[in-house]
Amino acid sequence: MRFTHLEKATTVLLDHPVRLTSAYAVGPVKLPENCGVGRAWSDHFTPEEWDLERACNEEGLELSAGGKVACRLLTELDPRNAELNLGVFPPLTEQERLLLVSNLRCAAAQEVIFRPFEGTGQIWVDGILVYAESGPLRLYLEEGNHTVVVVAAFIPDEARSIRISGTHIYDSADVAELHQEFVERNIRFHMTWLEVEKPAGREGEDSPVLFYLLRKDRIDLPVDQPLWVEVTNDEGTLLDRFQAVWEQEQQYVWNEEVTGNTGMLHFTVTYQDHEAREHYFVYSMLVRPLSAVVEGLQEEYDQYNHFYNIDAPGSVRNLQAEGLLEELKRLTALPEDPFEIWDYRIVREYIKLLKRIFTHAYTERPQHPSRKDNILLCPDGIGEGFFVSRLDNSLQRYTIQLPRNYSADRQYPLIVLMPGKRYELGLPDFQKRGFGQGWEEEAIFVTFSCRGVTLGSYIGEAAFLEALDVILQAYRVEEDRIYLTGYSNGAYAAWAMAQAYPSRFAAIAVIAGSPHPKHLMNLLNMPIFNMVGDQDYLFAQAYTAPETELSSDHYKGVVERCANHWDTHELRLLDGVLSWLMQWKRVMVPQRIAYRTERGRHNRAYWLELTQADENEEYAELYGELSKTGKLDIRAVHADEFIIHLSHELLPLELAHVHIGARIFVLDLLEYNRFRFVKIESRERPSPEYRLIAERGSETYGSFGKETDDETAMFRLKSAGRNPSGYGMGVLDVYMGRLHIVLPSSYATPEEEQAVKRTAKALASPRTATWNPYIGVHYPVVASHMISEEELADSNVICITSGLSRHELLQRHQAHLQITCTEKGYILDGDFTAGEYCLSYIQPAPWSTSQQMLVVATNSPRMLGKNLFTRRLIMPGYFNGLHPYLNKDIIVYDSKGVRAFNFTSINHAQQKLQG
Repeated sequence: MRFTHLEKATTVLLDHPVRLTSAYAVGPVKLPENCGVGRAWSDHFTPEEWDLERACNEEGLELSAGGKVACRLLTELDPRNAELNLGVFPPLTEQERLLLVSNLRCAAAQEVIFRPFEGTGQIWVDGILVYAESGPLRLYLEEGNHTVVVVAAFIPDEARSIRISGTHIYDSADVAELHQEFVERNIRFHMTWLEVEKPAGREGEDSPVLFYLLRKDRIDLPVDQPLWVEVTNDEGTLLDRFQAVWEQEQQYVWNEEVTGNTGMLHFTVTYQDHEAREHYFVYSMLVRPLSAVVEGLQEEYDQYNHFYNIDAPGSVRNLQAEGLLEELKRLTALPEDPFEIWDYRIVREYIKLLKRIFTHAYTERPQHPSRKDNILLCPDGIGEGFFVSRLDNSLQRYTIQLPRNYSADRQYPLIVLMPGKRYELGLPDFQKRGFGQGWEEEAIFVTFSCRGVTLGSYIGEAAFLEALDVILQAYRVEEDRIYLTGYSNGAYAAWAMAQAYPSRFAAIAVIAGSPHPKHLMNLLNMPIFNMVGDQDYLFAQAYTAPETELSSDHYKGVVERCANHWDTHELRLLDGVLSWLMQWKRVMVPQRIAYRTERGRHNRAYWLELTQADENEEYAELYGELSKTGKLDIRAVHADEFIIHLSHELLPLELAHVHIGARIFVLDLLEYNRFRFVKIESRERPSPEYRLIAERGSETYGSFGKETDDETAMFRLKSAGRNPSGYGMGVLDVYMGRLHIVLPSSYATPEEEQAVKRTAKALASPRTATWNPYIGVHYPVVASHMISEEELADSNVICITSGLSRHELLQRHQAHLQITCTEKGYILDGDFTAGEYCLSYIQPAPWSTSQQMLVVATNSPRMLGKNLFTRRLIMPGYFNGLHPYLNKDIIVYDSKGVRAFNFTSINHAQQKLQG
């Protein structure tokens, strides 16, 4: 097929990366499934020569099956990604395709790299298929014009990008180095197997496998090099060996007589580059229904448990086998999270790992002499572990890679790969990337779910801290060298955790994510690698703000030219980024500290801790400067109480002198290690005054940044029924730990039952206001007569009621409830409000000093469905600051509308009136 008159759809590739800034859009048109990978899609059109300019004016192009398809010139760019705006087209159906035809003019002959972001469809260059959902690629283009056809299989809302770059890239040395590693790791010497068709129902029939071998590297992988394909079953038995050809549709006929009872066939493709160096690629495919494969594995697991009984029920090894089986079972149906797309690599690796557990686990020597109860790893030291989450009793997984010579006799740095989705990386991804190869000092790599695109806040934080604790207990981690790295949502999460807990982490590497702008001061002592594309729509908040406020020797800002938010995805998890992290160690006693907090749960930076903020203010700040001679200058803003954590062990001095305003306090570092400053109410002085209480605490150097249980309990008992750690958290504080939702024991009407259970469902599975609202939690829901207070002793609780007499748990503790709810109205702080209402309020649980209870009460069940916060709960992000409703203690919905406030603000207002 020949294209003419493409001048209006021309993009010129000069000395900087470009994208297709204009194109003729043809379609949508119905094409066969997969567009016939490797087949000429042009057969579906009548003309052999396309004059697209004329087609725009003559009602489109003729189809070989009859009829015409529309053609139009696109030049408008989407401001978020600088790509052609496809929003003018409706969503495509399953077999519809949209063709975008452009002219790419190369100013000089050169190597060209295409970096598509998770595109679904194909890219053809000069009539040759170069991409079919197969990842980045490189090819050689002569000087002059080249026709680029993008066959789009769907129209995404925003996550779309095709970045085209030549050999002349004038980026910084840092970007050039990362780009070179990216090419070596993800393009050079790589190929991709593409299955053309997936016949329905392979069980009981010998369906041929149609496949297409596509080169990602069209420079160092010559098309005339021979290819060999070996076919094996799940046991590794060689079934067949044959020669294949690059970029031609081929088929392999299999039969059950040869394959036997295997669940998958594994094709190992061996090929050579231009220097005759050998490479290989493994592609696996199911030949039996996954449900049948899982059923067989379940039988093996049952036999394994019955005959060998090696691990006690609930042990780490048993959890691993059960978790792998559960993951495979989940894959037999559509996932809850539509962005969690499975592929055959995961199935293959899970089957291999399960077989290894069943066959070898009980005969092998323990991998970690100090912990015989540990997960089984693949031979390359990579494993998939599982644990039962305290948050919602669900089974959660983590993927881990241990150093090749891992020993329980030493400690290792830990690099946490923060996921951008609920789960982003797994066994195949770890194996493909080979983290840390060739490093002088090895590290532990781990990734785990933060339960969704929560941007590091609330449930995401609770899930992160829980999973991190699981890893610290199971593996030998050097806690002064814990690093966080993430892209996009993962970068948001890394920023948020570092800003909330700067004392916990040694350094972070963030790519295309934003911090909380008002809390940047918290990272004054945090080494940060911050990479953003200059066309990223987040550039001002993700790069400019941190670059301005955090400029220092340990802050490294990196900008990739002509890159948008999705382009930089390809430069994450490279050794150049990870090795930068490894050079840092957590600083314990920095000379300068600045810490701002809006939430009582985030209250410590190194040797300064805020233990009581002014409840009438929305934030508090602590500033500290420490000289080598032991002089401390402290400034506190909206802080009613704070602690200085210093001792002779941390600061080799006998005495330290603290300057707070005009007063000087002397600290005896030999005798005490915790110095509490409590604000004194004084009408005589305009600035706050503090008194000192010296204490002997149990904290040691290694426990920096952690609270003991006794301290937490004492901290929470302050402020006359108000939980200080919930300062700024509001009703959302109930989601920061283990949680049960407790319903009434009975209902007055079916309508009441329906309304209450609908609200329980919404609160049990909250959502978040991001590109993917799904959060991977579902908290247990139980009737009040079905659970005891002993079972709730270590759990937060949400109690939903539309009649106190029908809720046994609340009825027993009605004397301790901070708001009185009746059929006529509610009493708040002595004032009665009559009429229909629906309110939510949080208070300490009456049966436990350390747990929280959220009461959702109404006298009209229909109000539950009308109240925004009980109809659907949307979690905000930390980077947005405080939520005007959800970060308050009380949310009231009645005839006056929706209002939110804190218990202390009511008391404060009354005191002002009385005064």
